[in-house]
Amino acid sequence: MQSHPANAKTVNSPAWLTAAKAEETLGARMAQDHRGQGITIMRSRMLLTAGLTALAVPALAQLAPVPPTRPEPPPTIKLIEPGPAVADWPQYNYDQQRTGWNRGETQLSPKTVGRLRPLWNTQLVNNTPAVVLSTLTAPVVAAGVTTPNGARDLVFSIGMDDVLSAVDAATGKIVWQKSFPNSIKPMHPPVISCSNTEQATPAIDKAKGVIYFTTSDGKLRGAKLGDGSEAIRPTDMVQPYSRNWSLGVVDDVVYTTAARGCGGSPAQPVEWGAVAAMDVSDPTHPSLSRFYTGKGRPAGPWGASGVAWGPQGAYVSTADGPNNPGSGIYGDMVLAVRPHAWGLNDSFSPSHWRYVLARDLDFGSGGVILFPFGKRNLLATASKESVIYLLDADNLGGVDHATSLYQSPRLGNDTQDFQAMGTWGSLATAQDEKGTRWLYLPMWGAPAKAGPKFAMTNGDAPSGSIMALTVEDQAGKPVLVPQWISRDLNLSSSPVVANGVVYALQTAESAVQVPKSVFTADGRRQPFDVNANAVNRIMTPHSTMTLFAFDATTGKELWSSKKVMDGNTVHFTQPVVALGKVFAVDHAGHLWAFGLGR
Repeated sequence: MQSHPANAKTVNSPAWLTAAKAEETLGARMAQDHRGQGITIMRSRMLLTAGLTALAVPALAQLAPVPPTRPEPPPTIKLIEPGPAVADWPQYNYDQQRTGWNRGETQLSPKTVGRLRPLWNTQLVNNTPAVVLSTLTAPVVAAGVTTPNGARDLVFSIGMDDVLSAVDAATGKIVWQKSFPNSIKPMHPPVISCSNTEQATPAIDKAKGVIYFTTSDGKLRGAKLGDGSEAIRPTDMVQPYSRNWSLGVVDDVVYTTAARGCGGSPAQPVEWGAVAAMDVSDPTHPSLSRFYTGKGRPAGPWGASGVAWGPQGAYVSTADGPNNPGSGIYGDMVLAVRPHAWGLNDSFSPSHWRYVLARDLDFGSGGVILFPFGKRNLLATASKESVIYLLDADNLGGVDHATSLYQSPRLGNDTQDFQAMGTWGSLATAQDEKGTRWLYLPMWGAPAKAGPKFAMTNGDAPSGSIMALTVEDQAGKPVLVPQWISRDLNLSSSPVVANGVVYALQTAESAVQVPKSVFTADGRRQPFDVNANAVNRIMTPHSTMTLFAFDATTGKELWSSKKVMDGNTVHFTQPVVALGKVFAVDHAGHLWAFGLGR
């Protein structure tokens, strides 16, 4: 064995080891070089990114920011102009916006309304059955109409028998009547919810001297105000025996809404929910168009007021049904339908529409009204749920179609019942002498126990009431402030307002569609005959039918008709204020008039 000196300074390594060390040194240098190159590349990339970002900043600055959920209205927005303040009452809820406010009334006021007295009542319809809830439409009024016997103030209503009547507002005498017999066989037997009779309140075009109305055969007709002679060619507008709602006239186009699937024909056995528009600019060739809100019975627009007119066209609220706009079904929504019903402009869905649908709370039960407020045009609506929504009429639900400007706390219907509770009919709105905007709401049932407190009450109201709220501005947004609740009303009609006075009927009806006795102990509903309950609902008075007048700012009772209308009832109507008088109808077929005593 070879030995090496202990102090040897060098050792001769094998060739393979020397080569390995050389390779390791080269690898380390290469790795170091690669790391250096990586750092250099990384630095270059960072500089490039920073440069691109710097270059992109001016371009990004030119892009529009993400829009807010509820944008401010543009400064050039055109506010609603309600038109001239006429003393007439041309259509349901007075005007195209369905405000329920007669701005032309001057004779009746808080100081004079206490002198109201019954003037006359005229029987227009006989033998009214229980299955027909609405036997006469709400009245409409035209002043100074030229008749064969001189100028007359006339009141109009059409009955369940398809007879249109014109009555002298001063005397109650019938000036003329026109009958339109219907020979079409109904597709379905009459039931209390679909009685196969006419119920749509007519609309007057005073400038043309024409009253437009539908009859149970589904045709739109027009009659001259003075003598009832035919003014347009009768034209199919809705299905025969439709349950269509109040007519409105805008720029030579007559609008109505159809709902509940009541009407039908061999071509469409169940009428689809729709907004129907008839262009009558050429009375010899009326032209019809429709916008369908559903495919069958669900999702029809069924508020009593029909169409309200605003900046985007014809506004409606719809009944329960699937909320699937992509499939053409618009359940529990507010819709802005284009003029002539030529498509859809805008929509709003409450975020909890599934709850509304599941509880049968019908977003459409209170209809819609429109009015200007501040820089905006507002739409107000309410339903059985007893919540009021304020929407921007120019941008209904914001960018998501589900954002309201304001949503009130629940004002009533603690049990969230689908019947006899909440808001039914239509709202009303007016401005007082100070310019304050008021909103008047019909409420069936007691106020909500946990609801907001009203500044003034007029006794307990367990059966129903009129609720009054003011619209106020808070940080540029509208809010509702509760002001007063009226005395108890069993039940309340839709309110109307004129010259500082709110009018409403105590209808004396029962709105219980399904009696409690029908339900089993575990909550199941047993089959029952809906028509069997009709007598109890509308033929049996549950209170005294009464016309009331309330102070518009306090809710104080100023006058009532007391027992004059006792023994009668009425359903889904409103009193009408015009020419210093108040007009109303009842289920027995009477047209009533009240005026100032001498």
